[in-house]
Amino acid sequence: MKKSEVLKPPSYCDGLMEWAGKHVLVTGGAGFIGSHLSAKLLSLGASVTVVDDLSAGDMGRVPKGVELIEGCITDTSSLSDAIQGSDAIFHLAAIASVPLCEADPAWSDKVNLQASLEIISSANCPVIFASSAAIYGEPIEIPIAENHPISPVGYYGQQKATIDANICSLDSQSTPACALRFFNVYGEGQDPSSQYSGVLSIFIDRASTGRQISIFGDGEQTRDFIHVSDVVQALLLTGNSLVESGVSSPAHASAFNICTGSPVTLNEVVSLISAHVEEEISVTYEDGRDGDIKHSSGDPTKLQSTFDWKPETSLSDGILSLFG
Repeated sequence: MKKSEVLKPPSYCDGLMEWAGKHVLVTGGAGFIGSHLSAKLLSLGASVTVVDDLSAGDMGRVPKGVELIEGCITDTSSLSDAIQGSDAIFHLAAIASVPLCEADPAWSDKVNLQASLEIISSANCPVIFASSAAIYGEPIEIPIAENHPISPVGYYGQQKATIDANICSLDSQSTPACALRFFNVYGEGQDPSSQYSGVLSIFIDRASTGRQISIFGDGEQTRDFIHVSDVVQALLLTGNSLVESGVSSPAHASAFNICTGSPVTLNEVVSLISAHVEEEISVTYEDGRDGDIKHSSGDPTKLQSTFDWKPETSLSDGILSLFG
């Protein structure tokens, strides 16, 4: 083997070829991101089990060939057998609705915090945790790198931040684990009527059905939108590294931003959408909401340099695919 081959960083291909024959658990696998991940794992030869209580997920999203355990992650009996038989756990299940977390902090604490800690502590295999850009709160600098201060606003961000910090404090004697901090994920299959849905899918649904789009503020607020296919690639790459190398993986006890590093304004999003609808889009601007973050853009350099990852789907192409 040539020296250049030894030093070559891992690539997308490296992360996609190691799942054949693996038993993988995906919590929240009937949800938007989880169903995409489950389908990809299945196509790569993995045996996939999904645990989902279907409170936000849809049974119809679960690919044929995936075992579905209908139950909440707070129910140990629903999880124990699946955890013990797994080679990797992708922990995506959560109450991801900020209003729901604020309305019932005790329940969201039980689901988002306590159940997540239990999964990490009881797992005998690598855990890849779906963290969130919400842990950063109002940015003090843009773009946001992983060493940005953690200052979440609200229960959802606080609970994600606690699990994230727990993973980053793990040592070499612990379960291999990493945290992926998702920014604004979008793509096919995201239900625009769901309270969990992102702004982009809501805008497209309204524009394509001739309804008015409402923007809170002046529309110049920025967001970092990343396509679900690129998120799945990041999950597989970090997961594969943990499965292959355990606590020696550069992903262990670490956190990575999952973003593009290319923010766009909501007004620019509307312009991109307008190119795919026949009639002019009607937009109204309402007063900004308390707690809304004005600008959010991540720095993906850490993941790019560690795993040779980069987002492949441009926002323009991603939006186009939603009209297909």
